[in-house]
Amino acid sequence: MGGGDSRALVDAGGFNVTGADHAGFHVRGMAEVPLGSAAFAFRAELFYNSLHSRPNSVASVGSGTGAAALSDRTLGLTGNFVASLIPQAGVSPYFLLGAGVFGSLLGTNPDQQSSAVVVTRGGMGLGLQTGAGLRIRTGQHSLLLEWRYGQALNNTRGVAFMPLTAGVVF
Repeated sequence: MGGGDSRALVDAGGFNVTGADHAGFHVRGMAEVPLGSAAFAFRAELFYNSLHSRPNSVASVGSGTGAAALSDRTLGLTGNFVASLIPQAGVSPYFLLGAGVFGSLLGTNPDQQSSAVVVTRGGMGLGLQTGAGLRIRTGQHSLLLEWRYGQALNNTRGVAFMPLTAGVVF
């Protein structure tokens, strides 16, 4: 296994910008449908991801540099295939793989000392995600603890996002 930064430089009108470099928040709503076996399901999801950076943050990307975006937001609608390893157990690990439509918006300022967003670049396109989680059964409801790697494949998305999500399934 391996991983790393997946930043891309975006032209923000005379200077380069890339994705935010600080933690933010992530919210998601979902509907899950079993696929004939307790081990497999289809999950439709709507999510919002918001990250930020401090002023004067610079990232090295390949052979160039760019300012880290002051705001970095992504909204997406995805379809995911979910595979549970031990579907009937009280604690069941699972993996997922999905794709959908991601809309992204990077906000920045040519004055690297300023925290005010005055330039934005947005785009919409294909998004991919993969992840792993634990489903913990607690009577009629289940708790989910899940890690994802999401990547928007459009011209304005500068960095992947990797949310750690806790949730309740009704």
